[in-house]
Amino acid sequence: MDWHLVRMQLAGQLRSVYMVGVFAMSCVLVGIEYATTYGASYVVPPSKPTMLRDVMLFSQYGSGSGMYLLLLPFLAALLGGGVMASERHAGRLPAIEVREGRGRFLSTSMVSGFILGGLGGAMPVLLNLVIAGVRCPHLTFIDGDATDAQGNISSDIYVLISSDSWVYPLYKFNQVLFIVCGLLLVFVIAGLYATVAVGASFFVHRKYVELLVPFVLSLVWWMLPTCTGGLVPDEWSHVIFLDFAPPSRPVLIQNVVGVVLSIVLLLGISVVLLCVERRRDAS
Repeated sequence: MDWHLVRMQLAGQLRSVYMVGVFAMSCVLVGIEYATTYGASYVVPPSKPTMLRDVMLFSQYGSGSGMYLLLLPFLAALLGGGVMASERHAGRLPAIEVREGRGRFLSTSMVSGFILGGLGGAMPVLLNLVIAGVRCPHLTFIDGDATDAQGNISSDIYVLISSDSWVYPLYKFNQVLFIVCGLLLVFVIAGLYATVAVGASFFVHRKYVELLVPFVLSLVWWMLPTCTGGLVPDEWSHVIFLDFAPPSRPVLIQNVVGVVLSIVLLLGISVVLLCVERRRDAS
């Protein structure tokens, strides 16, 4: 692997129109989150001051989070999935392969795609965190129990992260660590979706097709519970387990299984695509 080439690929993609597209989509998603949180027909209950109140993935009141989780694979692929395809379509690929070596270039593109995909996938949350931090620079713990003094569920009590959520123990233990771990998980999932797109670009030579592969893959994974009659749990999809705010205690173990499976399967698909391409080159 060539770290100099990694830096060149990162710089090229971060200055490209793809970066502009990811940033623009991130701004739209953040705008939708705020508009639906404060412009909806229901009234969001008041709460203690905390920057997490308005951040996607950490708040259950806006619609931006759901849209973001569906688009996350595409955002990742848009920034990181075309690092090899861009060189091929620009006509630079033969010269780079002669200089770097085919196998080294393939591995380097996977690493660059992972870093860029992680950044592209996490950008909406990072942007949202910055805006929320400027608006309300406080981290106040808000209890995740929505019941009143009589034990009844109350709509007047603001809940940021439900006490039944699979990430609530970490949120209660340390909010900064919770934010870091949440962003890291998003970064890894998004980065691996991007490496799948890079791997697909080894075999697909039509422009931009590789950018759609992770999005289609995530939709199929998300729809498996319906297609299999419930044999595959809903909670295995990143659309479910990355939505941190809602309760999920009855199936908490399934959320953890979903995290592990998503990482292992995406990594496995990427490695298989890379190995098949290398074997094809050797034959």
